Amino acid sequence: MSQERAEQLLDEIRALPRAERLRLVERVVHELATTEEATLAGGVIGLFADEPELIDAVVEGAMQARERDGLRLGRG
Repeated sequence: MSQERAEQLLDEIRALPRAERLRLVERVVHELATTEEATLAGGVIGLFADEPELIDAVVEGAMQARERDGLRLGRG
């Protein structure tokens, strides 16, 4: 797809009502998540196979937040 066509599509998407844009994003994410390539690559984590330092940093941040913030039960 050419850059010009991609820009045209983006303009058309921006013209849609917010709810329709959200439905479109959900469909795109669903399609990407269910493609054979995504499955073979290990899903979302597989997309970062060439970025081990980034994954390590994300995991470390999550673990620190877990230790610092504790559980949120949503009951008051």
